[in-house]
Amino acid sequence: MKTIALYDDDSFATEFTARVVSCEEAEGSYKIVLDQTLFFPEQGGQTSDIGILGQVSVTDVQIENEVIYHFCDKPIEVGQKVVGTIDWEHRFGNMQQHTGEHIFTGLAHKIFGADNVGFHLSDNTVTLDLNIELSEEQVRLIERTGNEIIAKDVPVKTYYPDEATLAATDYRSKKEIDGDVRLVEIEGVDICACCAPHVKTTGQVGMLKVVSYGKYKGGTRVYILCGLRALDDYNRRMEILAKSYQQLNCPEEDMPGRIAGILEDNKQLKYKISQIKADILMNQIVRFPSELSDVTIFTEDLDAKTMRDGVNALVERHEGLCAIFSGDDEEGYNFVIGSKTRDCSAIAVGLRELLGAKGGGSKEMAQGSIQATRSAIEQTL
Repeated sequence: MKTIALYDDDSFATEFTARVVSCEEAEGSYKIVLDQTLFFPEQGGQTSDIGILGQVSVTDVQIENEVIYHFCDKPIEVGQKVVGTIDWEHRFGNMQQHTGEHIFTGLAHKIFGADNVGFHLSDNTVTLDLNIELSEEQVRLIERTGNEIIAKDVPVKTYYPDEATLAATDYRSKKEIDGDVRLVEIEGVDICACCAPHVKTTGQVGMLKVVSYGKYKGGTRVYILCGLRALDDYNRRMEILAKSYQQLNCPEEDMPGRIAGILEDNKQLKYKISQIKADILMNQIVRFPSELSDVTIFTEDLDAKTMRDGVNALVERHEGLCAIFSGDDEEGYNFVIGSKTRDCSAIAVGLRELLGAKGGGSKEMAQGSIQATRSAIEQTL
């Protein structure tokens, strides 16, 4: 039996009455079918509505063959009439995001000829994928134009056109649609096939903010937030920013320069520390008697260059296997091994086969990483 989708008629309705058609246990929850519902199921890249049926929580809603299934934490008797209430804050947030997505992708198509090839709307983020690469200037133009359209409070219409009207309408769609096609039209901006609830005018979107964007599969992936979710994100970022410039003890406009200075100081300190560690290592190396054939050093926090330089210095003084392992038993070790007389690539293979090491190299020198204890490494060598 097809479930009557009340959300098609009024996306702002929050309460309805329905009859329970079936109720089945399903993996720790109960799958309930109603004769009609306001709950929008997960589809078209958008997560479902949530809310309550009587005294029962609805945590997920799915659709299959036009039957809508409500996943609930408790059962409801078949044949019973129930009052359903959707979580309005969640629904309205989704509507703001989805209409904002139509505005952005509609403008991207209208201005730059971009096709929307992907869309996902969750409780935390909105992603949309376009089939062409957009520059920063182009993304900002779409964002700015979109917010101008929001400010104009343009009507948002949803309707099922007849076959003749549909055939004469130039509309966007990510895929071929069987059966009736529902169009969402933002006057003068976009017409797109869509099954989801939307706001009634663009002004109800509030605002549209591009959070980030980047190249993706030959096109552009854009992350947006709209309305109250954009406000929440802005407040979160401002709180982080305020704490940051308070800790740095500078006006917010001076933060980029202050951070750049700290990073440069940190870079110089790391270089000095690396030089000190290299000097300590070299002093350790020269204290080994030259008659020793094999020398293995275990240490901590050495970079790859210092380790290679150290192994090269050892190889000049010792005929056998020379190795440096940097790390600890808990986190594992990075290693460099070298020798004038031993096949280092074969030793690296042995470490990989016996202790699961990663890496490789040449006969003269090999390097990699290993998740093993010092004792196990020493016994294996």
